[in-house]
Amino acid sequence: MIIKVALTFNERDAVSLLNWLARCNARLLRERPSLPLLYATSVRYDREEEELWSDYIQLLAQGWEDCDALAAARAGELIARGWKALSPRDPGYAAAKAANLTTIPAEVALTTAVRQGEHGMYHCIVRYTVNGAVWFDDPSARLGMLPERLTGQECHERIVTRVRLAGIRRDPDHVRRVQRHSIIQRRRQLAARRARP
Repeated sequence: MIIKVALTFNERDAVSLLNWLARCNARLLRERPSLPLLYATSVRYDREEEELWSDYIQLLAQGWEDCDALAAARAGELIARGWKALSPRDPGYAAAKAANLTTIPAEVALTTAVRQGEHGMYHCIVRYTVNGAVWFDDPSARLGMLPERLTGQECHERIVTRVRLAGIRRDPDHVRRVQRHSIIQRRRQLAARRARP
């Protein structure tokens, strides 16, 4: 089924909708544990003529997407599958596995090179947090947007540089949820340490 929504572009609303899609993807991935992880599929990056945001299942069926749906898919699998959605070459993997995180707070964020009063290029990435450390991923860069495919660490390093130069746009509501999740996670870890003999 295709549902079209006509929007007057607003960064905050767009990021909020993409994070809603990420949460829908997380639900799909929890309900269907046999679905493969994004980087284990043949899905590739490709540009769209008309914006179409696909959920995880539609993305797999289509076989390609651009940065928005790829970022929402990646954020969704981090939320749904935790450390198992990371590979040993991804930033934060060792800490997430050691903590046995079954969910990792993740969100779609926009990087942008827009100067005040001008149009610019927006790009969707993923921001995730492992034990208070912030990491970035760029599924588009890992799935064919660039001539070479980047590793998770290379994506993180490039994004950190880009964010310093251009800035990052995030969903403020998602930030509050992530902060609450981190506080709850820290409390559980402290309680577990205290409970040990």
